[in-house]
Amino acid sequence: MSENQLTVVLGMHRSGTSLVTSFVEAMGFMCGKYPMKPSKDNPNGYWEDEKIVAINDNLLASLGYYWYSLVWITPARLKQSDRYEALRTEAVSYLRELFAEHKKVALKDPRMCILLPFWVEVFSAIDADINIVLVKRNAESTASSLVKRDHLDYEYASQLIYLHWASIVQFLPSSYERFLIQYEDVKHNEKAVRESLMIYLDVVSCVQRLLFENDLEHHAVTTEPNYGFCWQGKMLRDFPNAEVDESRIKSLKHFYHALNVAYLHPMHQKYVINEIKTIADIFKYERVVLYGASELTSLLIGQLSDSIVIAVDRAATEEQDVKRYGFVFQPPQNLAEVKHDVILVGVTGRQSEVSSYLRQLSSKPIVFMETLLFKP
Repeated sequence: MSENQLTVVLGMHRSGTSLVTSFVEAMGFMCGKYPMKPSKDNPNGYWEDEKIVAINDNLLASLGYYWYSLVWITPARLKQSDRYEALRTEAVSYLRELFAEHKKVALKDPRMCILLPFWVEVFSAIDADINIVLVKRNAESTASSLVKRDHLDYEYASQLIYLHWASIVQFLPSSYERFLIQYEDVKHNEKAVRESLMIYLDVVSCVQRLLFENDLEHHAVTTEPNYGFCWQGKMLRDFPNAEVDESRIKSLKHFYHALNVAYLHPMHQKYVINEIKTIADIFKYERVVLYGASELTSLLIGQLSDSIVIAVDRAATEEQDVKRYGFVFQPPQNLAEVKHDVILVGVTGRQSEVSSYLRQLSSKPIVFMETLLFKP
């Protein structure tokens, strides 16, 4: 046991991490020497240290990324940064400086989620016990808030949330103590949440006043997300008790590239839209099977609604269809009962596996959307 205690609050942007970190600070933790100023988005403050945020932004920028970049950042990719060692040294030095002034320190910056391998190295170099506080909020509420604040597309926001949560699951060491706070629980019983947090952090503090305010709810909704891939929905439901399939995430490279182009570079939106229309024109006189309840297939639903004879997804069963984008996706076996000319696949990265599976069900041409649309 060390006399130094470091509490790290991890969670997605717009998910309540600022509020939770304010609880931690009220329990006697120092949140850095350079507090970020409040803004209209967070009028009560961010509880982020500008020094920590700058280190994260500089590391991302050295790789050509931003906090909102849709990219899976592996430890190997991080170490390709020519600033990695210098920034690691700077971070270690700064944390030691903080502990020289205060034995209880708290850090919070959502960027730490996607840069976890870097920070795990930093933490291993300091003398402190590490406690992790995970903050989870309904994914649709978080996405709605990101859409309003950052003008992102819902699909883009959904994938951003997924990458942040998946990075936590994949790269947060199992040896670290962790405590999960549901943002919605704070709304319903803040006092109980704060008392449980005090027990976890082993601190004594009185709850002088409740901090939750209605204007901090940020577009609260309770419905399940109607975007993203079906297999991602399990992560969004089960986080942090979920597994991550890195190969599946990496298979989305071209998809993420297309989303980056479409939503972060407005000058390119017309090009992407035209590409989608061109693809739709190719198949508008065919009897089309849509395979995969993904955003990729949804891009064509509006353009090809009259040509689609059936939509199928492997997540569907005879007992339970998958309902998304205004369509009912049936079990793939059902396509054998429907006359069709072509199968249009929205699944990415697994062409060999998907082709082999579909060949058992149909002899018609199989066309992968990523081949037609995405260019790395």
